[in-house]
Amino acid sequence: KLILSPLGAAGLLVAGQAQAGDLTAGLSLDYNSHFISYGFDVWGGGDDPQGTFNPSLSLDYKINDAWALNAGFWLDVNDNGGGPFETVETDVWVGAAYTYGITTTSLTLQNWQYGGTSEGILDLGFSFDTFLSPSITIHKRLDEGASGGFNGTFLVLGAEHSFEITDQFSVSIPVSVGFAMDEFHTTEEGYGFASIALQGSYAFNDMTSFNFGATFWDTDDEVIGNAEDSFVAFNAGFSFSF
Repeated sequence: KLILSPLGAAGLLVAGQAQAGDLTAGLSLDYNSHFISYGFDVWGGGDDPQGTFNPSLSLDYKINDAWALNAGFWLDVNDNGGGPFETVETDVWVGAAYTYGITTTSLTLQNWQYGGTSEGILDLGFSFDTFLSPSITIHKRLDEGASGGFNGTFLVLGAEHSFEITDQFSVSIPVSVGFAMDEFHTTEEGYGFASIALQGSYAFNDMTSFNFGATFWDTDDEVIGNAEDSFVAFNAGFSFSF
């Protein structure tokens, strides 16, 4: 759910590698020490994290060499609110992407359901198939739902470098910087967050992999409003492609 909906972005990448007319799917079963939404530490874990289980499913259809469609859902399952271990948020999305040369432009409509209401999101993304895989995401909140924030806009700049250690094991270093263009988490604008991660992926075969890593987050106290401005988040999980 973080930055474009990473699941939607991943789906577009899968679709980009498929052949025209292919329908593909991806299933992820992930544990995250923190739930971070555009720099905001949702469960307020900081240096004392409250873990969460996040299964997700994405479907991708490649229309032709230029156009691809994707849809899916993401769940937040935990007992951090003091209740039973259960699903406390369900996010769904549908999107389309157009690729011309090294540039892919994507539009993703999302609905995040939690707290007895729903938050509407529209993401416009640009990614470039070149050195460091730069990307730009414009994240517009259409309806604040139970977020406690405002119908503002975040601009997120990203880049990533990946390299293979062996035929089965690869490492990536993604970075991102986010700016509140207007009122979003709080009434303040400007620099919101920066992150850098070290992620590893071990492929058991063409369909199954184990992924793990750590991400350092720096967030602005006034723009984001976390209990702690900087912290490290950890993740691990299995992914399956079909």
